[in-house]
Amino acid sequence: MKHGFFFVLTWLAATAVGWAQGLPREGDPQSGIPFEVNRNFGSILIRAQVNGKPATLVVDTGSSHTILSSELLQVRPLALEHADAPAKGSGYVGSAGWAKATVEVGTITWQDRRVLVMSDFQEISNSMKRRIDGILGEDVLKEFDSVVIDFKHHRLVLR
Repeated sequence: MKHGFFFVLTWLAATAVGWAQGLPREGDPQSGIPFEVNRNFGSILIRAQVNGKPATLVVDTGSSHTILSSELLQVRPLALEHADAPAKGSGYVGSAGWAKATVEVGTITWQDRRVLVMSDFQEISNSMKRRIDGILGEDVLKEFDSVVIDFKHHRLVLR
C-alpha cells in the first residue's frame, strides 16, 4: 500500500512539474505578452504598436482576420481595396477593406501585414468603456504552434 501511494505522489509531482514547464515564469524573457481583461466586457486586451503608434487590440480567437481601425491607420475607407462580406458566421460584421500595416506585439513584428480595416470601432470602444483600435485574429494566432492564455500571470504566450 505504501508503494502505491508513493508511486501516485511521485506521478502527480512529475505531472505538475511537466505541466508548469509550459507556463511562463516571472523574469523569463519568454514570459509572454502582458494582457488585461476588460472588466466591462470580459475581453482580453493587449498593447501593440501599429505603424509605430500605440494601439489596444482585442485578442479574438473567433475572428478569422486581424482588423484595425481606419482612424489608427489614417486611411479613408474609400481608399481601401474592398473586402467581401463574410458569407456566414456571427460576430463583428461591417464594411471593410484590405490594407497593409506593420504590427508589433511584444517582441514579434509583422512588416507589411495584410489586415482588414474598418471605420467603426466606436461601438466596441463604448461597450468596453475604453478606446479599442482593433482585433488580433486567428490569421495571426494560427502562425504559432501554441497560444497559451495564462490568466494567473496575465500573459499571452505565443510559441
